Amino acid sequence: MPEPQQERDPRNDPLYRAILWVLVASVLAGAGLTLTGEALFGSRALATVGLGMAVVCGALYWLLRLRARHAARREEER
Repeated sequence: MPEPQQERDPRNDPLYRAILWVLVASVLAGAGLTLTGEALFGSRALATVGLGMAVVCGALYWLLRLRARHAARREEER
């Protein structure tokens, strides 16, 4: 049986991990749009949207990881 401390750690939550994977996929899709948007589809706007999507999702990924790290440290201090 897992310890109560491990149960409260957000990094062990399956929903948290799923959200991280969705953000990683969004960053990769945005990077793909950025690289191929203008060349393949002939749309500079599509490339710009891809870049924005990659940056925003990358920042959200980083912030979510940072928040989970701080929550885990708080639980360790208890």
